Amino acid sequence: MNKLFILSLALFCMTFTACEEDLLDVNFDMDGGDITFVVSKEDVVNSNGQPVVVTTPRQSTSGEELGANKTSLDKLKSAKVKSCVVTITAPAGEDFSFVNEVKFSLSGQGIPMTLVASKSDIDATATSVTLDVEDVELVEFLQSGEVSSEISFTTDETIDEDITMKAVITYAVTAGL
Repeated sequence: MNKLFILSLALFCMTFTACEEDLLDVNFDMDGGDITFVVSKEDVVNSNGQPVVVTTPRQSTSGEELGANKTSLDKLKSAKVKSCVVTITAPAGEDFSFVNEVKFSLSGQGIPMTLVASKSDIDATATSVTLDVEDVELVEFLQSGEVSSEISFTTDETIDEDITMKAVITYAVTAGL
């Protein structure tokens, strides 16, 4: 009787655990790519205290991290911005002294712009700024296949030349296998 009970229990366990592979989730960081853009000196001069907005081209969201983690866009369960860093790349010696606030927003195909990170009280001597991320779920954005970004700068002084910047965004992702 004991052997029959153990055999039944073993069979029961194998039946209900063998199909749970689809329920396993994998957590990983997904690189959103380097987004290079230019803040025009004319836009800053003519802003009259309004934010200067730079919109970037659309970028594909089918990163190699998905394949490396044996998943795909349709299996994403959660995606949030983990980090967003904006760095001045040119001209040499330029800093964020002209900026009071930076806001970083994302949109997906058919999804409106949504604020995902921002920073106020920026160190005037900084050449790189790590933005404070919002707790925004972005699965639909990534699953749309493309995202575009909008970076806005509230300035308090003019600049003498165009400034080239780079934003690096990293997503914290949970996906099914």
